[in-house]
Amino acid sequence: MTNSPAQVIQTLLTKPTDPTHVRSLTTPDVTYVSLSENNPELKRYLPWTGTNKGPDSIVKTFEGIGRTWETKAFEVREVIEQGETVAMFGSFTYRGRKSGKEITSPFSLLAHVKEGKVSYIQFLEDTFGTSGTVSPTA
Repeated sequence: MTNSPAQVIQTLLTKPTDPTHVRSLTTPDVTYVSLSENNPELKRYLPWTGTNKGPDSIVKTFEGIGRTWETKAFEVREVIEQGETVAMFGSFTYRGRKSGKEITSPFSLLAHVKEGKVSYIQFLEDTFGTSGTVSPTA
């Protein structure tokens, strides 16, 4: 049985730091947009942000997130699927590993799945709020 595009995205998010898992669910040229398409100032603080290509960009993003924050909660509240397009909405709670500060942020994710493989993901959150938890002085 073939997974729906929403199921493919949800499966990808179960192990986003596992390169084999991510490669099995994405196209070789998958585009991953993290927080902003291109913001050099943001990239100075969160180097994985921006528009990146390839499955390894997803792995590196989630590795960076894991080094920076402890994920306390991740809740998907709504999933909308239209053809090969998936929109996902919810919230997460992070605790900054250096600062100890917690933030609960809404998130939205837009994805395209072609022939069972993810070809595009854009992930947005309250970047102002989350970046304020990165360092003790933020």
